[in-house]
Amino acid sequence: MLKNNCKIRNKSVMFDAFAREYDFAASLQSQNDFFTKNLSACKGAALDIGCGSGILAFELAQYYDNVVAVDLSEKMLAIASQKRSAPNIEYIQMDASQLALDSQFDLIVSAATFHQLPNLAAALLEIKKLLKPQGKIVFLDNISEGEKPATICNIIRAARDFIPDCSTYGTRNALRLLRFRLSPSWLKYLASSRYLSERQFKKLYCRCFPGCYFVKLGGFMGVIWEYL
Repeated sequence: MLKNNCKIRNKSVMFDAFAREYDFAASLQSQNDFFTKNLSACKGAALDIGCGSGILAFELAQYYDNVVAVDLSEKMLAIASQKRSAPNIEYIQMDASQLALDSQFDLIVSAATFHQLPNLAAALLEIKKLLKPQGKIVFLDNISEGEKPATICNIIRAARDFIPDCSTYGTRNALRLLRFRLSPSWLKYLASSRYLSERQFKKLYCRCFPGCYFVKLGGFMGVIWEYL
């Protein structure tokens, strides 16, 4: 079910421009294993922040009684509702930096979303209030030693990954991935992204979630914290 939040500001959403191709790429390159290996003990309610086209939310719905999945992109949520609906999933259009939810959750997850938030520390502290006692936070986000990779670097990386992708996904899928990664809308999105370094990431998350621990997965850093 898709529910609209009327308080959302009227602003352009970059993800709308490439929602369908992003869904294709994310389906091939799912990182759900990181999350399903770190589920909370209680399986009542889960929250997916920045759910995109619902790939992770749909997976969590196999484990949790109820899943709330929020994203800013209307087109992403339309894909989620069309392809990955379930009786126990509620999709809501909402800004991750201005969550307005009146429930608490046993598990809160987010994948590759928080680097886009303007005031991440404040947002994380608000998100923390949504976690039930004994609940668990599992986040995964991009890190980079350069705050913003140059566009030429992203183009070179896309070309470099093509041959390995052919072996992993087949030539047809690899070609489609390459076209997506070189598309103006995706390159524009990457150019707008700002990443924390590994040191900055750990410092920030340790401050917000004392006692959390980290898992590095390539160009991503995972953080896990339990509300004990």
